[in-house]
Amino acid sequence: MAGLRDIRILIRGAGELGSAVATHLARQGAERILLVERPFPKAVRRNVCFSEAVFEHAKTVEGVTARFVMLLSEIDRMHEMGDVAVTTQALPEVLAAWPPEVYIEAAMVRSNWGLSKSLAPIVIALGPGYQAGKDCHAVVETTRGPRLGRVLLGGHSLTSAPPAEIMGFSQERVIKAQRAGVFRTGHAIGDRIEQGEKIGVLVLLFERADLYRGVPVDCEYPVVARIGGVLRGLLRDGVPVVAGDKLGDIDPRGYTEDLDHLSDKAARVAEGVHEAIILNLSRLRIGSHDGAVPAS
Repeated sequence: MAGLRDIRILIRGAGELGSAVATHLARQGAERILLVERPFPKAVRRNVCFSEAVFEHAKTVEGVTARFVMLLSEIDRMHEMGDVAVTTQALPEVLAAWPPEVYIEAAMVRSNWGLSKSLAPIVIALGPGYQAGKDCHAVVETTRGPRLGRVLLGGHSLTSAPPAEIMGFSQERVIKAQRAGVFRTGHAIGDRIEQGEKIGVLVLLFERADLYRGVPVDCEYPVVARIGGVLRGLLRDGVPVVAGDKLGDIDPRGYTEDLDHLSDKAARVAEGVHEAIILNLSRLRIGSHDGAVPAS
């Protein structure tokens, strides 16, 4: 696409969807892409997520490499190397130091945390929780089905749907935290597990001053698979979570061929984001944003 190379594109969220968007746009010629992630990313399909660069300093997804930057002043150097940049700096600081032409909300928090059209000339949100035309210029549908990847210039996307059904299993495939704690596991993505097998534990840290004089006490709760199959995704060992966070997912078919490839859903959403940018390109020529920065 003409001009895509020089457009500053900021993507909040370096999980699978955000990584798919960055990979697609980089292949289309974008050379100035920055992803903003939390210090302890919670992506489970880590083999295809640029969030892994936070731990490993660099991560390659389907031929595109992202590198972690400690300092915002390093962003342009990473782009000159031909790579995507990833940072864990606070969003307000990033927006002030590196104001984008295109802002893409891909953190998938499913509610509006303060997203506004004022963040950039073009603001695009993925999935439910945002209203196109009010909170952002466009929303891209992320729910599987005939509307997947559709660009909305007005209104809301569909609400979240249950996980895709495979061999009759849907919710059972997904492993979620039942309480807050630190997830510990010795398993890896691609491991074959049995129904009822312990995948890991949630370690709770609390204090019992009356019995232990304020010394922290560990309490472990097992995380057990409800079905057998292959671990298609798994949260990294040592990441703190809250109740409801996704810890992993299981493919009951036992397939391992797609573990290092972006899903068809992620690829279609990425195409939708590309379309949304094209539809709003005129905003880069005739309008500008007011530079407002949200609270972190």
